[in-house]
Amino acid sequence: MKVINQLFFLSLLIGALAFTACSEDIEREPSPVPTEGVQAYVYAESTSLTFVPTDALSFTLNVARQNAQEAATVHLQAEGEGFTLPETVDFAAGENVKQVLITFDIPIGTTSTLKVSVPEEESYVYANSEITFTITLDYTWEDYGTGTYTSMLFGQSWPQPIMKAKEANAYKLPDCITVGYPITFTLSDDGQELVAWDIQATGYEDSSYGMVYFLPESMQRDGNVLIFAMQGLVVLDGGYGILYNGFSETLELP
Repeated sequence: MKVINQLFFLSLLIGALAFTACSEDIEREPSPVPTEGVQAYVYAESTSLTFVPTDALSFTLNVARQNAQEAATVHLQAEGEGFTLPETVDFAAGENVKQVLITFDIPIGTTSTLKVSVPEEESYVYANSEITFTITLDYTWEDYGTGTYTSMLFGQSWPQPIMKAKEANAYKLPDCITVGYPITFTLSDDGQELVAWDIQATGYEDSSYGMVYFLPESMQRDGNVLIFAMQGLVVLDGGYGILYNGFSETLELP
């Protein structure tokens, strides 16, 4: 009886394997490719661009279409302040791709975003119907000399190269705490007050909380010495929390 049961189980197993093998041989029909409408999509070589005031303040977007049999018009929708681009792109019969010139006028020292999209009824389902650009208009940085940076948090002091913006009383400290992580800030016209210091990554990562960011509570100036009452922030629950507090970072200007 045990032998009969074993043979019955073996036959079931062989049948299951045969069914699996057959099912793998079944050819799946590909998803249907749309053939109606404009079927347009957008793409670019780079979506994060940095300019300086002497550059041509423009960049290009590629608008393409899958169905190029007839002449057609593709509409563009834009979200972003300070950018200029056409609302429509005209294609001749047989033409697949058009380059669209986008110009912009944003304040120096700022970063803005632009989202460009194709209406759903004109888009191609297997490609990107929207694209987001991040555009920075940076200052023209010039060498200001070498000062001294003293970090209370890290207990070190070192010679610090300093750059100054040609267009404003803004300063950049290249590779300050960590190589590849500059620190920038802006002083008032008389240089006595701190006007702007965005939350900036230091490049130092806490073993428990990750990247540490600097944001000063205040600044005092004593001659050529800038003393920043600093906070060390980390990302917590989608926002910033204070990890280090009550310390000063000092920069002695040349």
